[in-house]
Amino acid sequence: MTDSEFEKMNHKEQYEDLDEFQNAKRIVKHKRIERKIRKKRKKVNNLKAFIRFILLVAIIFVTYHFFKLSGWYLPKDTFKNPNCKNLEIINNKIIPTYVINKELSDIPVSRLPIFFTKINPIKKELYKIPVIKNVYIRRYGFPARLQIIVMERTPIAIIKTDLNAKPAAFFTLDGVLITNKHYMNLVDNSSVLKILTTPQSLKKDISVKRVLEIEQIVKAVETYSNEKVEYIDMRKPNDVFVKIQTTSIRLGTLDSTVYERIKRIYTILPQITNVDSQIQYIDLSWDKVNYLKMKKPIKK
Repeated sequence: MTDSEFEKMNHKEQYEDLDEFQNAKRIVKHKRIERKIRKKRKKVNNLKAFIRFILLVAIIFVTYHFFKLSGWYLPKDTFKNPNCKNLEIINNKIIPTYVINKELSDIPVSRLPIFFTKINPIKKELYKIPVIKNVYIRRYGFPARLQIIVMERTPIAIIKTDLNAKPAAFFTLDGVLITNKHYMNLVDNSSVLKILTTPQSLKKDISVKRVLEIEQIVKAVETYSNEKVEYIDMRKPNDVFVKIQTTSIRLGTLDSTVYERIKRIYTILPQITNVDSQIQYIDLSWDKVNYLKMKKPIKK
């Protein structure tokens, strides 16, 4: 190997060593920059975590004190005070409000915000009232209050001991017989059948089954007379009367032949048009025999 070649090789090795040194220097510098960036990111992340922690503590603090405001809580006497403005009872037409208040008086008021108040205990107590069919409860805040919406059973027959007396019981559309005197706050109207009976019969003979039988008889009278039944008088079990718009009908005993006797109504009603004001009642109490009972003439 000549001297020139040796020098070239020497220079080449020196250049390679220099390049390696510069590369190593660049790598060290890059590593230092990466460490600085990581440190800065760590500081930023720590700062963000600290800020999130402070915000979380602040939110919990504000939320706690917000829900401690009295507007979220029912007063302790909500169910015991009948005049409490935090309890509203609506849609009760048959049941007096004081009866509902009395039923709820033993329910304790929980020390929880209104939206966490359990409503099932309230419903459980109200469903003990036989007139109530459904209950809906709404909760409101600021001020905390409850609105109880009552859905009552629909009366289809009122039972009385006298036509002008207060109802003694009533029968509902879904087949429930109500006899509690507190639930007799009914409005008498033409859409509700009136059944007249004696106090003794009310206690002994009136039942769900019996009312259903009477209802079928009334429907038969309305079908063959084409008129609405105003009331059925059963104060004398063997001498039953039915009042329709045109006149009264004497059915007598409600035995197995009563439906056959009722069928004769549609043939008799057209005949009484001219003497309507003089007729006391149509007598269908006899099998296969019809007659009109005339009013007694007024003595002058």
